[in-house]
Amino acid sequence: MIKKEKKEKEEKEKVIAYLRSRLFPWNFIFEDVEDDAIKHFVTHAIQICEGKGVEKRSISTDEGEVKELITREVKEAVNDYLFDVEDSDMIRKHGEFAVSYPFAFTQCLVHTILYRLELEMEDVVDVKAISELLGRDIEEIRREEFFIRDLISRNGKKAMKMFGKSILDRKVITAEGDYIGSVGDIIFDTETGSVEGLLVNHQKGADVKESRISMHDVRLNTYSKNIVLKYSTY
Repeated sequence: MIKKEKKEKEEKEKVIAYLRSRLFPWNFIFEDVEDDAIKHFVTHAIQICEGKGVEKRSISTDEGEVKELITREVKEAVNDYLFDVEDSDMIRKHGEFAVSYPFAFTQCLVHTILYRLELEMEDVVDVKAISELLGRDIEEIRREEFFIRDLISRNGKKAMKMFGKSILDRKVITAEGDYIGSVGDIIFDTETGSVEGLLVNHQKGADVKESRISMHDVRLNTYSKNIVLKYSTY
C-alpha cells in the first residue's frame, strides 16, 4: 500500500511538472506509454470528441486554432486528473490504467481530434524538433501515431454505442454544483447523425419538466459521472 501511494504521489508530481513545462502540451502527447493503456482510452477519447462536436465541418482547421484547441483540451484533461486522482469512480472505471490517464488519454484525445479534422500531427507541429527536445525517437513516435489512428478508425462505431449508453440518466449539475435533473435523451442532427444536445429531465418541483441543452454548453470528461453545465444561466 505504501509503495502504491508513493508511486501515485510521484506520478502526480510528474504530471504537475509536465503541466508547467515550456514543452506543454507536447510532452504529454509524446510521452512513452503502454499500448494496452492506449487501447483502453481510445474509445473514451472518441466519445469525448463526439460529445464536443469535434469534426471538420464545425471546427476551423487553421494551424494556430488547432494548436489552441489541443492545448486547451489537454490542459482540461490533465486538470481533471489532478482534481479527481483519488476518486473511487475513476479508479473503478479505469482500473490499472487510471494512473496512465494524463498521458495515454491525452494522446488518444489529441490524435482523435486530428483524425476527425483530417489532419496529421506534422500538420500542426514540427514533430522532428519536438522529438529531439524530448529525447524520443521520431520513428517510434510515428509508429505510435499510426497505432492510435488505426485504433480510432476501428473503434468509432463501438465508441458511439458506448457513448449513448453511458450518458443516459447521468446527473446534470450547474457550474456551481447544484443538481437540476438527469439526461433523458440525446438529440442528434437528422442530416449528419452527430450529437447536437441533451434532453434534460428536471427534478421534481422545478418550474419546467424538461429542457434542451446544447453540447457546446456542457463539460464532458472521462472521470465525471455527472454532466456539468459550463454556465449558470439555466
